[in-house]
Amino acid sequence: MSPGRPEHPNETAPFSPAVYDRYAAALNRYFARRLRRPEDADDLVQEVFELFVKRKDRAEVIRNPLAYLFRIAFHVVGTALADDRRNPVIFDSRQLPDELGFDARASSSEDAEELVAQENVRAALEQLPAHYLTALMLVEGQGMSYKEAAKASGFTPNTIATYVMHGRAALKLALDGRWKRKPK
Repeated sequence: MSPGRPEHPNETAPFSPAVYDRYAAALNRYFARRLRRPEDADDLVQEVFELFVKRKDRAEVIRNPLAYLFRIAFHVVGTALADDRRNPVIFDSRQLPDELGFDARASSSEDAEELVAQENVRAALEQLPAHYLTALMLVEGQGMSYKEAAKASGFTPNTIATYVMHGRAALKLALDGRWKRKPK
């Protein structure tokens, strides 16, 4: 064996199993902090090491395996986040209750009732005169004050207050099925 070379070259080679044992946990933490779904971290750690091993023909230029691994990880996480943006998860029932604060529903009949209620509100809002709807949307929907809503709509603050009051009453009647819109 030539002088200056280790007795077991695999122990110090940049792509040895010791590198995996030494850096896998740090890479896992790196991915878990940067991904929307931390459970994907293990797969991406494996991908980083696969890319690392594929580059073993360039082992002589890898002087700092940690820096090299994290450079690969940076690109892998960028690709994973871009893939998530291109292909978003439409519905993930495991994350819905925790992230959005919704209670898990026992049956779909509750969901159906909520959809019917939303449709009833939408239909009732469509029955309201435009000025009532505008005032309600600005004050109730957007959280504006009467003065802010007046500036946005061109009405006076007192007119906005009147339209909001009448709009609430008309909405309540429309939801009860007792509102009859006057013909123009």
